[in-house]
Amino acid sequence: MGTQVINDGGPQVQAKMSARHGLVVLTGMMLTFGCAALGFSTWGLFQPVVSEALGVPKTEFALYVTIMYLTMTAFSPFAGKILQQVDVRIVLTVAACMVSGGFFVMSLATAIWYFYVAGVMLGLGEIFILWLAIPTLINNWFAKRNGMLVGVCMAFTGLGGAVWSTVFTVLKSGGADFHSLYRLWALIALVTAVPFTLFAVRSRPSDVGLVPYGAQAGTGAVAPVRGLSPKLAMRSPSFYVLCVFAGLINFAVLIAMQFPTYTKQLSGVGFDTLVVGGVMSTVMMVGQAIGKVTIGTVADKSSRGALIFAAAAGAAGIVLCWLGFRSQYTLYTGAFVFGFFYATALVLVPVLSRQIFGVREYSVIYSRVSTVFNFIAAFASVAWAAIGSSMGFNAVFGIGLVLITIVLLLGFYLARAARSVQEQWT
Repeated sequence: MGTQVINDGGPQVQAKMSARHGLVVLTGMMLTFGCAALGFSTWGLFQPVVSEALGVPKTEFALYVTIMYLTMTAFSPFAGKILQQVDVRIVLTVAACMVSGGFFVMSLATAIWYFYVAGVMLGLGEIFILWLAIPTLINNWFAKRNGMLVGVCMAFTGLGGAVWSTVFTVLKSGGADFHSLYRLWALIALVTAVPFTLFAVRSRPSDVGLVPYGAQAGTGAVAPVRGLSPKLAMRSPSFYVLCVFAGLINFAVLIAMQFPTYTKQLSGVGFDTLVVGGVMSTVMMVGQAIGKVTIGTVADKSSRGALIFAAAAGAAGIVLCWLGFRSQYTLYTGAFVFGFFYATALVLVPVLSRQIFGVREYSVIYSRVSTVFNFIAAFASVAWAAIGSSMGFNAVFGIGLVLITIVLLLGFYLARAARSVQEQWT
C-alpha cells in the first residue's frame, strides 16, 4: 500500500523531485523502449519472414500474438496482487527475463509451436512491464503530474518501435535470418531492462525514506493514501463502465493496424500504395508518441478535456483517411492525427482509473480493468481484418466513428460519476 505524509504541526512544503524519483521515470522509459516496443511493435516485421522460413501461413504465425494477449488476460488479476505484495525489483526483473526468454525461444524455432510457447512467456512478462508496473510506480512516486509522466514513459513504445524497426530493416537487408534477429532481441530486452529493474527503482518512496513528489511533507507521520478497495470498486457501476470504455478504446485504436491493407486496395491513385501504407504506420507511431505526452498532460488538469481532445483526434483521423484517399499527404495527416487517439489506451485509461478509484489498491483494480481490454485486443485485429475483407473499408471507418462516439459518451459518464465514487474513499 502506498503512503503519504500528513502534517502534525510542522511546516508543510511540497516534496521535491529527487534523483530517485527521476530514476523511476527513467526505468519506465527504458522498459517501454526495450521490452514493450520489441514485443508489440515489431512482430509484424517478422511475420512474412518467419512464415516463409518455416513454411506456414501468416495466420499461424500471428496466432502467437493472440496467445500472448490471452495469457495477459488470464494472468492480469493475479499480476495486480503480485505487484502490490512483492518487491517491484523482483517482479520486473523476472518479467524482463520472461520477455527475453520468449525471444530466445523464438531464436531456436524450427517449428511454429516454439512461437506459441514464446507467446505465453511474453504475455507473462509484458502484463507487468507495459500494462501494470508503470502506472502503478508513477502513482506511488508522484502525487502530481501523474498523467504527463505516464504519457512520457508510454511514449517510448512508439520511439522504440521506430528504432527497432529500423534495426530490423538494416540487419535483414544485410542477410540476417530471423534466428539471429531474435537472439539480438533477447539481448536487447535484457540490457535495456535488468540494470534498471535491479538498481534504479523501488516499489514506493517510503522504501528509501522519501515521499511522493508533490505530496505535503513536513514533520508529520506516515498515513495510507486514499482510495477504494477492490471489493467496493467492483460494486460500483463506474468500474464496469470503465472496463467497457477501455475495451472499446482498445478495439477502436487497432483500426490503425489496417492502414497498409487499406492503402493496398486503393485504385486509381497517383502514388505507390504499399509505400504509403508503410509510411502511414510510421507517422501514426510518431503521433501516438506525441499524443501520449499531450493527453497525459491535459488529463492532469481535466480528464474530460483530454477525452474530448482524443475523441476529436480519432474521428478527424478516420475522416481524413477515409475521404482523403486520393492524396498521400492527407493520408499521412490522418494517420498522424489518429495516433493521438491511439494514445488513450495506455494513458487515459490508467489516469481515469486512478482519478475514480484512488491509489490505495490501484494495481489490483487496474489489473482487473486490463483483463477486459487485453481480452478484446486478442481478437480485435482479426475482427477488423474480417470486417475489411467482407464488408469493405467504408464499414471499417463507419464502425470506427460509432465506437469513438460511444467511447466519448461513456467517458462523460465516468467523469460525472467520479465525484460520488470519490466520496467513498477511505
